[in-house]
Amino acid sequence: MSDWNPIATAPADTDLELSIYDQGEYHALAFPCRGDGSGWRDVGANRPMRLKPTHWRLWEDKREPPQPGPLF
Repeated sequence: MSDWNPIATAPADTDLELSIYDQGEYHALAFPCRGDGSGWRDVGANRPMRLKPTHWRLWEDKREPPQPGPLF
């Protein structure tokens, strides 16, 4: 987890990729999150999350780029 930072250093009001530790493994969440002062929120769903993240890094847009070709 060399490019990850400890959760205690996470900036506020910034889209972040969070990592959690579950059953002996680290897992990166597949959606951006933000700290709201009282916990963490799923940015896309705008809902609170009851997770205890361990690490963070800046969110990078993970969507696949559009593929060229016909639309229909």
